[in-house]
Amino acid sequence: MNIPIRARAAAAVLTATALGAASLAAADATTASFQDSRHSATDGIPTVVVRMSDSAVHLSVGHRLHAGRVEFRVRAKSGGDALQLMRLHKGYTMREAQRDFNKAFGGDTDAIKRVDRRITFLGGAQARPGHPGRFAVVLHAGRFIVLSQNADKFTRLRVFGTPPDRPTVRSSGSITAFTYGFGVTGAPLPNKGWTSVSDRSDQPHVVIFQHVKDGTTARQVRRALRSQQQPPWLLKANTSTGVLSPNRREVFHYNLPAGRYLLLCYWPDDDTGMPHYLMGMWKLVNLR
Repeated sequence: MNIPIRARAAAAVLTATALGAASLAAADATTASFQDSRHSATDGIPTVVVRMSDSAVHLSVGHRLHAGRVEFRVRAKSGGDALQLMRLHKGYTMREAQRDFNKAFGGDTDAIKRVDRRITFLGGAQARPGHPGRFAVVLHAGRFIVLSQNADKFTRLRVFGTPPDRPTVRSSGSITAFTYGFGVTGAPLPNKGWTSVSDRSDQPHVVIFQHVKDGTTARQVRRALRSQQQPPWLLKANTSTGVLSPNRREVFHYNLPAGRYLLLCYWPDDDTGMPHYLMGMWKLVNLR
């Protein structure tokens, strides 16, 4: 099942043409290596290693996992990939979801509403060879899909039991997605480490971190959005969270060059069919 999510999260994020053709392979270093995880903020939290290839998605725990806070470490081969964790609601199939995604990203608001209401999105992370993705979430009992967004592959995970008392993940800042905007705490946000990302709106959202030249202004961003021309102030480095449904949260790890970044969400709006960033859901921030 190839959900057209990752095509909207690479360097040339501001034009419709570029969004459709962009590739994760162009991204700069997005996450730290496994060696960096020693004595980390996730000590005492179980880890699920996800290995994604062109043919399959493999989980280190098999297909069963006890409920509770867990860290996912995502490894990808050749070219890079992105993991999306999600739960399909009862009676909604993968085949139906695929059809609706194809329509949703074409602006079909009925399909967008079905996707928004019949799938719970629980986050995810990008990964490329040598740079595993990392994120942490609290899972409750249920059946989940672990999706490789680029390779058109997925596997299933059954979570059972009651979440025990486990350590929290220490984060250095937070990003909150509202209906058409972002709230940020931690001034400035760190350029590497753990940041809490949550959705406090009535629609799913994703947070893209796009490196831009120092001094890039909101006026320049607005002008680029109006013109739909690729601006000269875009830089290479970028990363992205997974999609989060309303009232969901992931703690996301990234490792990016310090500098100025454009945060934006490309998820299609359930009223207009437009990507959220064209409706003002973007924000310039500094990572230090």
